Amino acid sequence: MSMELLNATVTFIVGLIAFVVYWLTKRAEKRNAATIVVMDIRHAEQVVLTILEKQVVDRNLKEILLENNWAKYKHLFASDFSQDDFAAFNRFFVACTEIADARKRILDIFYSNLTAKASVVQQKLFEIDNLSSPEGQASKHQLINTINSEDFVFEPEEPRARILSSLQLMGRLSNTIAFEKLKKLGGINT
Repeated sequence: MSMELLNATVTFIVGLIAFVVYWLTKRAEKRNAATIVVMDIRHAEQVVLTILEKQVVDRNLKEILLENNWAKYKHLFASDFSQDDFAAFNRFFVACTEIADARKRILDIFYSNLTAKASVVQQKLFEIDNLSSPEGQASKHQLINTINSEDFVFEPEEPRARILSSLQLMGRLSNTIAFEKLKKLGGINT
């Protein structure tokens, strides 16, 4: 009987230790996730402030989200936030995703235009008669200088309009009670 009691006690202690380790791991995961999401929000809001201050949306726009960590970790906060809190976070990160996608489109179009411009230059260079002559070289340099001095590249309005529309929808999370809850979950005091 003593051996059975000892086995039961050891099994209970091992199970308890496993449960405590599991609980501590989950708590640390939640804390780390909260810290990462807080940093993402702060970075995104900084990018938004830059856009609003400069009133410029172009290919030099900084990356708003490197990764959508909210989508990755939001399940960890299901018991901590109200439905309205979740809606605010979701709206913010959907807007960030839209901005990131529109930024990518702006860059894709810009680099497509550069490639097209380079093709035109190559074609025009091939059309120069006697390219190796001094006159041909002068024509080549004149063509290249003319093309290089023209910095216009077609920039469609649609991605820019998507960014501006998303800016209006996203709101500012850092001024909300939900953001304060998230900071508290992450152990962030400032």
